[in-house]
Amino acid sequence: MRYRWPNGNQCAVVLSFDVDAESGHVFRQPEQAATRLDVMEERRFGPRTGVPRILRLLEKYDLPATFFVPGYTIVHHTEVVKTIQAGGYEMGCHGNVHEAVEQLDADAERRVLGEQLDIYEQYLGIRPKGYRSPSWSVNLRTPGLLKEHGFVYDSSLMGDDIPYFVDTPHGRLAEVPIQWLLDDAPFYRHVYGATNAMAEPDRVIGQWTQEFRGMYRENGCFVLTMHPYHTGRASRIDGLERLIRAMRQEPGVWFATCMQVA
Repeated sequence: MRYRWPNGNQCAVVLSFDVDAESGHVFRQPEQAATRLDVMEERRFGPRTGVPRILRLLEKYDLPATFFVPGYTIVHHTEVVKTIQAGGYEMGCHGNVHEAVEQLDADAERRVLGEQLDIYEQYLGIRPKGYRSPSWSVNLRTPGLLKEHGFVYDSSLMGDDIPYFVDTPHGRLAEVPIQWLLDDAPFYRHVYGATNAMAEPDRVIGQWTQEFRGMYRENGCFVLTMHPYHTGRASRIDGLERLIRAMRQEPGVWFATCMQVA
């Protein structure tokens, strides 16, 4: 067996959700964020409608999940974030306003990490031990900064499809690996002027099902990265439910949080 999961399980499945809300526009397109209601409302669908749908689905099947929530979302959508917390789901850091860390120097990156932890402590009374970098951008110094701030794991890298460790000057950081194929954004995101149309849920769930079968065979860690303003749409949440049902039918599938896997 390539990797030994708890209780002799064959593979792990992690359902993770990045609750970005409007944060990405605030950082990357501040002019639009200040003037475009249509752009902001598209993202507000996530906390307003997508998150409640996702929580109902998780509750229906009694499934664990990890929610990576930027500081902006906590401050501006406090009640729905507290609903996630009340459900007992793991919560992890995901920047303040979805900052692209490759644009930050060491002092700025350190400051942003501290600020998001302070927001978690102020609003939710917790200091998360898990981190996912906005847009999965990671500097060479980032793992060391995470260890400095007390994080146990990161979930932003693609160096394997089972958990592994990243060495830092402050000790090893656990990595819960991700991959673009298992991110809903490349499939569901609408981009003006793009030549590729948004994918229909059947195609997306078909590809995810194929990858799950491969990961199951390889004793892998199947980590889905989903966004409530994408997967929270009605037909897409139905597709996710079909995938969950299919995975639950296989013996030895461990549904876990990122922290449990790390």
